[in-house]
Amino acid sequence: MNTHDAPGPLVSIVMPTMNSAAVLAGALESLAVQRFRDFEVLVCDGLSRDATLEVAESFRPRLPALAIESRRDSGVYDAINHGVRRARGRWFLVLGSDDRLHADETLARAAEALTGEREAAIVYGDVRAMADGPVGAAGSRYTGALTPAGLLGRNLCQQAVFYRRELFDQLGGFDLRYRLYADWDFNLRAALAHPMRWIDLVVADYAATGMSASAQDELFLAELPERVRRELHRQAGRRATWPLQARLLSWANRYRKHGDWRRCAEFVLSWLGLQLQRLPALLRSP
Repeated sequence: MNTHDAPGPLVSIVMPTMNSAAVLAGALESLAVQRFRDFEVLVCDGLSRDATLEVAESFRPRLPALAIESRRDSGVYDAINHGVRRARGRWFLVLGSDDRLHADETLARAAEALTGEREAAIVYGDVRAMADGPVGAAGSRYTGALTPAGLLGRNLCQQAVFYRRELFDQLGGFDLRYRLYADWDFNLRAALAHPMRWIDLVVADYAATGMSASAQDELFLAELPERVRRELHRQAGRRATWPLQARLLSWANRYRKHGDWRRCAEFVLSWLGLQLQRLPALLRSP
């Protein structure tokens, strides 16, 4: 539920910025031309030293609701967390300052799905690559529908994901320990606990110039197996998570190959325990 007393817009668009003057106008222009107007924009700036704030201010007459705040932060996900806490919308979208919404009817088409959605906590579409990068060659489309199991191998592109506002409070926001992949962690936690829905829509043109385009988050990758294992036990009764359980055996085999027999045994026993928890439901099935 919305944490603010006053009714808010359908969508809050959170845009972290840091010395973004050279690219910000393109992102804000893509918002200003939207035919659908029931949205707000929150520019969360990290004390830029260029003309970022001036560029943002110049769009105030053309945006239905624009909030600009510049404060010291500890990185892009800290800025995003701060912006989402202030968001009044029923859904929120994170858009990079060098990205842009794909077309002037993008929010109108997304709103059709969001307004009638009753179950999914994440509604996501695709992005179009603006340049060669990790999501593909320039002009290519990423990602298509993903299952929770598919999310173990690749992430959703954050610029195409609409999240329910209350999901942020339920999950505790983006984990700031993960410098590059906090959105991947957030998406996995959400997908393991709630339904998600893909819509056939290019939401954003993706610049692919961020740090995650050229580096990996080693801490996230190292902690991923244990975080998934714990989450699978928490969601053991949810059938949508059952296909992921086999991944525990893959990780157990990896630990075995590295001679980590303790971790190997933990993951094998976890898998066995989860199979036992599934038995009553399987026996009740026709």
